[in-house]
Amino acid sequence: MARRILRTATLLAVFGGGALISFGMNGLVGWAPAFLSRELSLSTAKASVILGTYGLASGIAGTVAGGLVADWLRTRMQGARLVTTGLGFIIGAPLAIWLLHLRDMAWFTPVFCAAFFFLTWYNGPLTTVIFDVVPSRIATTVVGAYLMFIHFAGDAVAFPLVGFLSDHFWLHRAVVLLPVAALAGGLIVMSAVRSFAGDVAAART
Repeated sequence: MARRILRTATLLAVFGGGALISFGMNGLVGWAPAFLSRELSLSTAKASVILGTYGLASGIAGTVAGGLVADWLRTRMQGARLVTTGLGFIIGAPLAIWLLHLRDMAWFTPVFCAAFFFLTWYNGPLTTVIFDVVPSRIATTVVGAYLMFIHFAGDAVAFPLVGFLSDHFWLHRAVVLLPVAALAGGLIVMSAVRSFAGDVAAART
């Protein structure tokens, strides 16, 4: 299985980009309560409403929308799921960076919803790419390896690293690294469009 991953360019992009996406997205989720409390002086109850209610609604809507966009693009281009993942971060990451500099709640909540909507487009399409480019007999095992890798190399690193940077450069500066990493991951995934068709053909033979 390891040899299959290493010789499949699309998988290398998905694993590497997925780790950066996990680093950024799960890091944002993990550090959001501390950010809202320290930087916006919000109570636990108010932060819970923003993260638990608006975040959940935006995330569900974004996940569904990402699937719909990927399915629509599949009728028009190769690698539609890769493109959808990249587009979500190209739009969502700048919104998230803007969000981390906002201190006006009249703007913060709608920008938060918009950013989270686009940043969750990848949830359906990205994992599905794996099933496209590996033989069905090992696809589930590769997905398991992918999930293990992105969490070990992604969010397991994000939490202590942002904490370390926060101690030295303040939290509001440290957290900006997270959407930047997610954007980089999305672009790496999107770059695999060039190898996708060949990898699909190889998987089928």
